[in-house]
Amino acid sequence: MKSSSSRWTPTGWHRLYLETPEDWSIGAISGDATTGYLRLDDAVMPRVEVRWEPVKGQEPLDRIVARYLEKLTEKNRKKKTPPLKVRRGLNLIKDEAVLQTRAIEGFHWETESEDAVQAYGALWRCSVCNRIVFAQVLGLDRESIFSTATRVLNTLRDHPEGDTVVWALYGMKFETPATWSLKEHRLLTGRILLRFTGPDGEIEVERLSLAEMQLNGRPFETWFEQTCDGDIDRRDSLSEAEFSHPGLWYFGTAIDPATVHKRLGWLPGRRPKKHGFERYGWHCAPGNKLFSLRRPGERPTPEALLNVARTLTCHR
Repeated sequence: MKSSSSRWTPTGWHRLYLETPEDWSIGAISGDATTGYLRLDDAVMPRVEVRWEPVKGQEPLDRIVARYLEKLTEKNRKKKTPPLKVRRGLNLIKDEAVLQTRAIEGFHWETESEDAVQAYGALWRCSVCNRIVFAQVLGLDRESIFSTATRVLNTLRDHPEGDTVVWALYGMKFETPATWSLKEHRLLTGRILLRFTGPDGEIEVERLSLAEMQLNGRPFETWFEQTCDGDIDRRDSLSEAEFSHPGLWYFGTAIDPATVHKRLGWLPGRRPKKHGFERYGWHCAPGNKLFSLRRPGERPTPEALLNVARTLTCHR
């Protein structure tokens, strides 16, 4: 398997983390932190699939592997393609730290047809996060994928080892406290929005592509102020040495959308309430992107949003 890029890049999603060639990007996402699916594609085909679900009962690992592989076989039968040729019990994971807390079985399968496909994968049950993870790296039968597949599988983690969680997608990477969880996401062409919730409220991380088009000739400072949805009370500049770009920080007040009443909103007791907000932002000229991190509320933990902003990597 030859990638068009020699660089490898991380993907982090719902406490899962793995590293892959840079030209593999997210092709499909579904589910949540409990049960979900993640797929990375390149220009040719899907390259990585990861599924996760909670441990249920005491089902032996070999039966779980058999169940997952049976699903693959069933899909093949429905497509009326030749049966899978399966090898099980492969030792693909070498990291001792991973092996200590996980029951693991590696496998390889391939189809027997003119346009044959193959995959190296692993299924494990983690005693720390109580999740079952099924991961496989795919390739065409004529490709030599073993080296790439084992490298990818050995970078896979199903829970953070510290007190922060890595989120990484489409070239953007940052960390949130482990106590926070993803509430909402929008992965659109030209815009990524991730909204998290935790003990201190909510935070939003947003990236806009085609920055020059968004700015439309305006300085970043003007655009940033014009896109603030409230009144700015305080402002400050961000250190380029710390954030790799000159940027801005605002603190102000805005209407709390949860208090907006569509009916009888003119009554004193039903008038919208205001709350505080803070916002960090900068223009990444090398990547032609705009970044904005926002947090509504009165900042019970003053540095909560700042700590996330400090970890954000926007270009290499």
